Amino acid sequence: MDPVDHSQSQGQNQCQAQNQRQGHSQTHDQSHSAAIADASASSSSASASADAAAADKKAKRARNRARARTRKREAANAPQTQTQTQPQTKNHSQISTPSFRPAMAATAPPFTPRSAKATNQLPRLFQPYYDAALLAKGFSTGLLVRGILRVNPKNRTDAYVSLDETPNAAALYVRPELANYDVGSGNDIYICGDADRNRAISGDAVAIRILDKGQAFASYKRHRLADDRRIDKMRAQRRSRLDQMAKFISTTPGAPAANTDAGPHVPEIFGTIVAVLTPNEGRCFAGTLSSQPPAVLKKHPLFEKSLDAPMLWFRPINNALPQMAVPVAVVPQALRAGSKRHYCTVRMGGWSAYAPLPSATFVKDLGERGPLAIETMLILEDNSVCSDPFEPAVLRCLPQTPWRIPAPEISRRTDLRSACIFTIDPPTARDLDDAVSCDLLPNGNVCIGVHIADVSYFVRPKTALDLQARQRATTTYMVEKAMPMLPAMLCEDLCSLNPGVDRLAFSVMWEMDPCDATVLSTWFGRTVINSACKLAYDDAQSVIDGAHLSENIPQYQVIEGGSGLPVPASTSRRAQIEASIRWFYRLSVIMRRRRFDNGALSLSSVRLSFDLDDAGSPTSCQPYAIKDSNRLIEEFMLLANMSVAARIEATFPDAALLRRHSRPLARRLDETCEQLRLIGIDINPASSRDIQASLDLITDPDIRSTVECMLTGPMQRAVYFSTHTIKDRSGYAHYALDVPLYTHFTSPIRRYADIIVHRTLEASLAVFGNHVATDHPLLPAYHSPYFPQTPAAGSLTTVNTELLVPAPEVVADIAHRCNLRKDAAKKAQDASAHLYLVHYLMRRATYSAIPTTLTSAVVTKIKQDGFVVTLPMYGIETIVYMDRMADKENQVVSTDTRDWKLRVWSIDPAELTLVWDVFAQKPVAVSAAACNDDSDVLVSSMNRLAIGTNKKVNRRSAPTKLTQVLRIFDKVTVAMLPKAIPPDVSVKLAMPTIVQH
Repeated sequence: MDPVDHSQSQGQNQCQAQNQRQGHSQTHDQSHSAAIADASASSSSASASADAAAADKKAKRARNRARARTRKREAANAPQTQTQTQPQTKNHSQISTPSFRPAMAATAPPFTPRSAKATNQLPRLFQPYYDAALLAKGFSTGLLVRGILRVNPKNRTDAYVSLDETPNAAALYVRPELANYDVGSGNDIYICGDADRNRAISGDAVAIRILDKGQAFASYKRHRLADDRRIDKMRAQRRSRLDQMAKFISTTPGAPAANTDAGPHVPEIFGTIVAVLTPNEGRCFAGTLSSQPPAVLKKHPLFEKSLDAPMLWFRPINNALPQMAVPVAVVPQALRAGSKRHYCTVRMGGWSAYAPLPSATFVKDLGERGPLAIETMLILEDNSVCSDPFEPAVLRCLPQTPWRIPAPEISRRTDLRSACIFTIDPPTARDLDDAVSCDLLPNGNVCIGVHIADVSYFVRPKTALDLQARQRATTTYMVEKAMPMLPAMLCEDLCSLNPGVDRLAFSVMWEMDPCDATVLSTWFGRTVINSACKLAYDDAQSVIDGAHLSENIPQYQVIEGGSGLPVPASTSRRAQIEASIRWFYRLSVIMRRRRFDNGALSLSSVRLSFDLDDAGSPTSCQPYAIKDSNRLIEEFMLLANMSVAARIEATFPDAALLRRHSRPLARRLDETCEQLRLIGIDINPASSRDIQASLDLITDPDIRSTVECMLTGPMQRAVYFSTHTIKDRSGYAHYALDVPLYTHFTSPIRRYADIIVHRTLEASLAVFGNHVATDHPLLPAYHSPYFPQTPAAGSLTTVNTELLVPAPEVVADIAHRCNLRKDAAKKAQDASAHLYLVHYLMRRATYSAIPTTLTSAVVTKIKQDGFVVTLPMYGIETIVYMDRMADKENQVVSTDTRDWKLRVWSIDPAELTLVWDVFAQKPVAVSAAACNDDSDVLVSSMNRLAIGTNKKVNRRSAPTKLTQVLRIFDKVTVAMLPKAIPPDVSVKLAMPTIVQH
């Protein structure tokens, strides 16, 4: 889903991975040719797979015998210590430009072997990478495909490759089944186990050889079969136990407990990685050091014995990453003890084909976990978000201050400084990258303008500033601060569209029909503007609600034909701004309604907002409110993005950077809709329009938000791509917006992708002028006479088109980089919000009469081991495990006069029956008001609540048996219990509070 939230785009900063792992020394042997021959043979005929496997084993035995003879001859003559190739390093502001670099073998790790004899005894654990010639042959013949690796953090045996381009005709001829695995299809190639993953990590762009059925089954049997059988056995035991429990529940009608969990899903296409094409450059990871070797080394005792220098073993926070070996000599003394709470960062080094683990070098000591500052730094490091100051080489690219727009540059642009242009942003925003304008035309139509900061004027291609912006790729917004993509001089001053100062901009203007908001004509141009005022969303909302702008808001205007300097605005300018806001609102309502009528889909998610005290600690927490003024801006930013996408794709059809959103995963979507249907909620999954229409029928806001959360699971993420990688233009579409073309143009201060789009648009203007007539509805043939009169096509600027519009392969590389960094920034932002939520709950528990926070939750799934709930107030989804509720700690919220003890439960396909032993003198009712999050109400209605921990049940009192049936979408009251290290929130059930759906 593409989150088009204008408010989040304002007022903060990001960073990116600090130093990148660039080097790979090329080490491959004669087995490359045999490997590609094996791939060719296995792909040519499925019936010959057994013969190919036998031939492969025979050739392998022959190679092993040859290596053994070679080792004996070398040992007899003159044993030599092998030299280790050190990874090459680059300046962290540099970044390579090829889309896919030639395959490089993994760099040998900086382990110093004790002797050549010990080293020669090491078995090769991984296949060597294919060289550039074999890769070129494999791609041209269709034996290899390329994609992005994703490792499952819950089980590193499982990894998947998402194709990042449409397979060519040769690949489809060799493997016709790849037609269903096209880019954006949601079908991934399965990589089973460490051997087939071949030293690649999440985010690497890799080359994959598809395995035939025989090889795929061998891989599955070696890695997954035992686990799947164990899971099946565990589920069978659980069903048997639940069936026995059901016999003692007299109130349970119908059949005994049934298995509601689906069995293991075996992927259809298996692959093996034969080369890392473009390494994931964020290779600086956070975690802990231990003196105890990892369990994997027990299988490779010769490797550990071959090490001359003592090692510490790094365990990353991210479970998708492998453990790493770090030389003890470079680690500070305080970290050598291997404290589990003392965190640091390391940079991943080389990974030899003979080593079970990669090497790493120590980077930074982060300190003991706990304080907000250290936890925030841990989040940044774990997601490779750069918080370092910009280097001098980058700062030298900035203009000298004080800076004013040069007169020649003004003459080359359209002067809009006297127009009534203003910004609408969050009140704390400092990087204002978009402004809007509205004018009534003599023919009765309206002229709407969106004006975006021209960041590309300052960030020129291939400069140190450009390379650094490309490396960071996006601004990361944490709760308390932002990690910027660009230096503050640009973010907050020269590029920010502050009121009362001249600023360079890219403008898109439309002549629109005021009755139905139809676009009649579109104009693009490089402009000079002077914003009249800076409005907050609340200011615009007050005008929408019928009030007037506050006179305390500074306003300016530039008198046309005068000195060009801004002066305080007149009363008429204030009225003009208010009229513009009303027109914006009127048109945006029409545009939004038409978008959803045409098939747009909106799956909202909770975004938390915090108030901080002077020490930076959270004092309040609430969901961020979306108002009509937010949606007003959103509609026109969407329209600008779609218009620019159509323009650059029409001009450069093979090198445009666009953004696509693929259809949801069909199997998972069908499963979710079937689950909802069983409880009376019908969701039609046929199209985005049908899903949205189904959602509109749900009237309960909590239920609707829960259903939207459930539907988010099958949705794929929106990604950037280069148009040359997808052969069929239907693959360009954006599913959620239901539009054929979309890009990002409106936030160049915080997104590098927008800068690339600006450069492409600049080249398009230079070649074709301000207006291009196409068959696209946003680029109609009619050219409005009311648009600014501009020079003829080709004379706007003197540009080097090849410099502004990179080669298609380079655009693909940039898209890959932007996708990686956007995902990392999203993870960091979510982790920051979760961290501050934990600290807010901990702070609240210290002064509340209740030692926890109670809130309403909605049951979304019944599982064999518990039930899943969502907390609409906080946007949390979690599992309440039954075995943990039934343990000795009595894991429920109880009163001081009653003890609740879960004795037995039974699960039917759509409901969960709970049977409790209640030791109490009399029942204690819980008010329905407990379902909200107001502390005063909670204190008055539930002031006797406490968390039972190891409390002995009074077995002398007569227990009362209470039976409760829990169904999907029932509302329950839960207790939120924060844990500082690691920051997390556990959820327990508050009894007895169930509101039936």
